[in-house]
Amino acid sequence: MGGGASQGTSRTTTPPKSGPQAPPDRPHNTIQDVRANFSTITAKQPINEAFRTAFTQSKIVLAHTHPTIDIATRDQTVKSMIDRLGSEGAQAFQLLTDEPGGGAVPPVPGGVGYGLYYSPNFKVAFGSGTSLAFDIVCPTPPGGNVGTWLYLTATNRSAMGVEAFIAYDGQSETHFRVFDWARSATDHWQTDIPLSALADYLTQASAHGSACQVLPVWNSTWQINETSYRNQVLLYNSKRGGWDLVYEYDYPATDLDQKSAGVGFWAPIVETFQPLYNNTSPMGALAIQLITADSAGNWGAWALLAASNSAVQTDNLGFHLVFLDPNYGFTVTS
Repeated sequence: MGGGASQGTSRTTTPPKSGPQAPPDRPHNTIQDVRANFSTITAKQPINEAFRTAFTQSKIVLAHTHPTIDIATRDQTVKSMIDRLGSEGAQAFQLLTDEPGGGAVPPVPGGVGYGLYYSPNFKVAFGSGTSLAFDIVCPTPPGGNVGTWLYLTATNRSAMGVEAFIAYDGQSETHFRVFDWARSATDHWQTDIPLSALADYLTQASAHGSACQVLPVWNSTWQINETSYRNQVLLYNSKRGGWDLVYEYDYPATDLDQKSAGVGFWAPIVETFQPLYNNTSPMGALAIQLITADSAGNWGAWALLAASNSAVQTDNLGFHLVFLDPNYGFTVTS
């Protein structure tokens, strides 16, 4: 008996809106998906609860000490961040605000050794997508008196985006980590790769006459359909000359969610956990650039971060500026 054409109702699926083209200094080659390999490596890493607690506390400190917002906005920002962090955020805030002598465990100091904050207007100046690419200047080890955690991190302005960052733990092995703000409070931590496993991605760059080790990172958030967004992290594989997809996550969100207070106000920063730093190797960020999609999903052109849409932030913890190219590149030492 011969088969006939299906009588069911045909459906047309709208393809997801595409993400941005690669930065012009490292154009698209074929993107390779290495997420499975990165997940395998991540699964082998021990969970460091003290590190995670310090991360949570530090984020609340960054929000509470933001220098260019008024107190009402600051309080809204802190509340939004605590809500996003869940019970860990509430506990961290309690520790940070307990009266001295109240029996609480002293909080880990947190702050900004040096870095850049997006201006309030620029922080929300995107339509359906925003993307950040930059080279993390990441000496290994960090040198000097670094005896606890130190992050070289950034956001792409979206409130539900990711942090794809370098994490130091004293002079021991350095890690590349991904923290996804869009996931549930118990599932933020997603990627943990020792730098010893990233030989194909680490490369050398020259800045103001000095050579430095860098890790090129590309971090995007964009609307893929009427109700969903995608977070994506790629690393540049210097060995083969192309970008590798290392992390991706789709989730429901609105434009208001992406532009809410709390997360997304820091561009590349050196995030600190000691009261004083001395004799550290040069670290920072190069070629900081962003691209924006309008409300229809059309991506514009990549542009370097400028002094007109960002400001230097420092908490005077011993770091000294080696150079600043306003505001798309800097290194500091102590």
